[in-house]
Amino acid sequence: MLTKQLILTPSYPSTTASSSTTNAAAALTSPSQRFRAYLTTILHSASLLFSLLSVSLFSAAIPRWNANFFHNTGPSRGDWTDGMPLGPLVFALLYHAGTLLYHSYSYHSRIGTLRRPSNTPQNNNTNTTLTSRRTLLLNTTISTLILITLFPSLILAGYGSLFRFWRPAMRSTQSGSIPCNTMLNVFSRQCQPVLYSVGNLQLAGIVFGCMVWICHFALLLISLRNLRRHSLIKKVQNEKWTQFTTTTSSSSSSTRSASVGSPSAPERTMSMKAYYTHGNRRGPGSRKASASRERSGERRTETNRPATRSGDQVQMPMESRPPVLQRYA
Repeated sequence: MLTKQLILTPSYPSTTASSSTTNAAAALTSPSQRFRAYLTTILHSASLLFSLLSVSLFSAAIPRWNANFFHNTGPSRGDWTDGMPLGPLVFALLYHAGTLLYHSYSYHSRIGTLRRPSNTPQNNNTNTTLTSRRTLLLNTTISTLILITLFPSLILAGYGSLFRFWRPAMRSTQSGSIPCNTMLNVFSRQCQPVLYSVGNLQLAGIVFGCMVWICHFALLLISLRNLRRHSLIKKVQNEKWTQFTTTTSSSSSSTRSASVGSPSAPERTMSMKAYYTHGNRRGPGSRKASASRERSGERRTETNRPATRSGDQVQMPMESRPPVLQRYA
């Protein structure tokens, strides 16, 4: 089944997982694992670079826009449309920087743990476990928040930008020059160079902001996929753990019932001894001979007892003879 391929070594109980260090190293070096790790790292690095460029471009465009233009509508007469994308972009910049630092630290610590000899499988399982559900939910929430806030802010920045007013220059038909004192060339590059310089900064900032949005959309898809994979693995892990505990409890109960129903070990030993000792001498002749031997032994002990009860200090030695069962065996 497909779910069997999603079961990793840490998902099994610690008593059934063997050679976890080797399995963890194989999981880290598998092609699919490396591809997902490289793709996530590339997306975080690219989004970090794009967000840094976009923040720099918008920050450079705002003061030049405020020095030459103003808004007729909106909450402020300044360049508030270019200031709205700065919030999501700065947040994305800090998020990517922290994520890359955390991934680098966890990767190096994991590699160092695998290279270091470890005798306890619990430490190996702790170091090679999957990403926690809390981390996956945090990544998904942050990517969703950035996508929701960055998209309308980029639309507003594009709506209030100056590159929408760019117009080609209209030359005079008589002299062939470009007159700037008329309304025809008021938005041309030759007559309004500031309009084009600020518009270029705004356009580049919006383009890099769109690239940040695309990278975060891809990261959101990867986070959702990892979250689904994590839920499937936890489900299989719970099933395996339930099966493991059920098998352990049933085996212990069967062992307990067998120990209660069967005779004890000394009794079984004595019965087997008696069987092997008397099993080959069953019959009337053997019984009579054993009875006569027992009577003669009792008479000898009775004759020896009066000598010991008298006032003599000398003690009569007892006859050291082998037991009856071993004497005639």
